[in-house]
Amino acid sequence: RWSAMSSSSDFQELVDFFEKNPQAWELIRDPDKRGLFEFLCSDIDRIKFLAANPWIDLEKILKIADSVMEVSPEISIPDLLHILCQDTAELINAAGATCRTYDPIKDCMIAAASYNWDIDRTEVIPNDDSVAGWVMKHKTHYCVPDISSEPLYKEKEKTLSRGINSMLALPIRLVDYEGGKQQEVLIGTLQLYFEEKNKHFYPEQIKLIKSVVSRFSYVLAQRRKLAIQKRSQIIHESRKALVAIMKRTQSLDQVLNFLVAKIAETLEVRRCSLFSIERDAAGKNVAMLIAGYPLEPFAHRYGITLPFDEHPAFAQVFESGEPLRIDDACNDPRMAATYGLYRSQRINTVFFVPLKDENDVVTNVLVLDGDESRPLTKEDLFFSQTLIQDIELCIQASIRSQERHDFYNQMLAFGAIAKIYAKRLASPETTAEELAMLYKKLYRSMLAVNDIISDRVPFAQKEVFDLNEVIAERLEAYYFPPQVVVEHNIEGWELIITADRKKVGRIIGNLIDNAHRKLEELRRGFLKVIVQVEHPYAVIEISNSGSIPRHIRDDFCSHTKPVSGRPGSGQGLDIVKLFTLMHNGIVELESPEDADWTLFRVKLPL
Repeated sequence: RWSAMSSSSDFQELVDFFEKNPQAWELIRDPDKRGLFEFLCSDIDRIKFLAANPWIDLEKILKIADSVMEVSPEISIPDLLHILCQDTAELINAAGATCRTYDPIKDCMIAAASYNWDIDRTEVIPNDDSVAGWVMKHKTHYCVPDISSEPLYKEKEKTLSRGINSMLALPIRLVDYEGGKQQEVLIGTLQLYFEEKNKHFYPEQIKLIKSVVSRFSYVLAQRRKLAIQKRSQIIHESRKALVAIMKRTQSLDQVLNFLVAKIAETLEVRRCSLFSIERDAAGKNVAMLIAGYPLEPFAHRYGITLPFDEHPAFAQVFESGEPLRIDDACNDPRMAATYGLYRSQRINTVFFVPLKDENDVVTNVLVLDGDESRPLTKEDLFFSQTLIQDIELCIQASIRSQERHDFYNQMLAFGAIAKIYAKRLASPETTAEELAMLYKKLYRSMLAVNDIISDRVPFAQKEVFDLNEVIAERLEAYYFPPQVVVEHNIEGWELIITADRKKVGRIIGNLIDNAHRKLEELRRGFLKVIVQVEHPYAVIEISNSGSIPRHIRDDFCSHTKPVSGRPGSGQGLDIVKLFTLMHNGIVELESPEDADWTLFRVKLPL
C-alpha cells in the first residue's frame, strides 16, 4: 500500500500524521481494531483526509464503537436511541441530535429520543414533504447545508433561533431475514445539527457516522432477535397454559391474566385488557372484562361491563371486524367514557384487536394501551391475534373442564339418591311422603345437571331472581344421612338479586357438594345455610361439621396455586372463586386449626 504512493512528499505526510497520532500504530498492531483502521485508511486519499481533519479523534471513534457493541439488547428503544443521538453527536462534534421513529400503521414519523436538544418538537410529522420522510423513502442520507433555504425542513424558526444552521439526516435500519430471504427493516431517522452555515459534509465523515449507526443496528437486530425469542416462549407458555387447564392445575382467571400480562410485557404497552363480547339481559351488546394487566383494583376487575352505546369504539370493532387504532384517547369521542382513566395514566394510543369465531363474528377484543415512544406495528397486531386465539382455546377448555367437574359431581349425587330411592321403593315400610321427597330430589338433581351443561358462557349473564329459591333448589338436589341435621333460614322470604342464576347455582352447588362429601364420610354432624343482607351484598354462609386439610385452607385463603406435585384446593373451590370474581363478589373461608367445623362465606352484590 505504501509502495503505491506517488511521491516522497506523500510518504513524509504519512510520517507526520503518525507522529501526531501515535495511537494509529496501536491500531495496526491490534488485530481486533485493525479492521476499523483499514476501513478509514484503505487508500492514501483517506490518510490525507485524516491528516487534514483534526476533528477526527481515533481514540474517541474506537471508544464509541466498542461501547455500542457492549449495549445490552435488553435496553429499551428510547434509551438505545438516546445513546445513538449522544454518541454520534459527540463523534463529529455536532451541536445536538434527534431521532424520529417510523410508524407503519399511520405511515408517519414520531418524535423519539434526543441529545442536547431543548427545542419543542412536533410529535408527529408526515412522511411526505419532510426531511425524515425523504430519508425513509430513499433509504439514504440527506444533507442540509443551509436550513434557512431547505424546503423540506418545516421548523426553521425554532432551529435558527438556537443558532443551528445545518443538519445531516440518516436512516436507522437493520437487516432481518424472513423465509431465508434477507430484507431491510427501517426503524427511523437520525438528525445531526450543526452551527456552521453552508456546511460541507465530507463523504468520509458521512461514512464514519453510517458505520457507527450500523453498529447500533446490530444492537437493534439483537434486540429484535430477543423479542422473537420472547414471543416464541410466550406461544409455548400459552400451549402449556392450555394443558394446565385441561389437567385442572390452573384456573381460567390465573391463565388469562398470565397470558395478558405476557402480551403487555412483550409489546411494551402500559395496559392490556381482554374483553368478551356478549349480550346483556336487555339484548344489547356489551364488552365484559375477563382479564387485565396490571391488576388494578378498580380498573381491571373481572366482570366489568362496558355497554356499546357508552363505548362506541367496541361497537366499531365488532361491526367492522377490523383492528382499530385511536391516537388521541384523551379527546377522541369514541373514548369519552374513559377520558379520566387515560388522562391519569397519560395514555394516548389505544389499539383494539378483534378475535373472530368460525362464522367471522367478533367474540373477543384485546385492548392495548400504548405509548407514542414505542409505536405498535402490524407484526405486533398479528402476534396479538395469534395469542388471542390461544386465549379463546383456554376459555373454551376451561369451560369444558368446569362443566365436566360439576357434571360428574352432580351425577354422583343423582346416583346416590337413585340408589336410596330404589331401596325405599322395595321396602314395605316406606311411606308415600318419603318416596315423594326422594323423587323431588331426583328431579332437582337432574335440573342441576341441565344448568351445568347449558352454562357455557365465560362471563356472568345477569338476570333478576330470588337467591333463596336457587339455594332451595340446590339443597333439594342432595340427600343427607338421617344423622345429619340440616338447618337453613331461606323459607318464607325472598332475597332478590341481579346475577347469573346458573353460575350462582354452581357456586352454591360446589360448596354443598363439598359439605355433602364430608358429611357422608362422617355419617353425622350438621349442615347450616344462612342467608342475610349486608348492604351492598347478599351474604350466603354454608357451614358443616368437619375440618379441611391445612394446605387446602392456606391455598384457598392466599389465592395462590400450589407447587407442582402438591394437592391444591380442588377445581370445585377454584370454580367458586372464579364465578364469585365474575360477579365482583367476595368469598371467604373459616376453618380454625383446632375446630371441627368449616364455613364458607360468599358475598354477591345485590
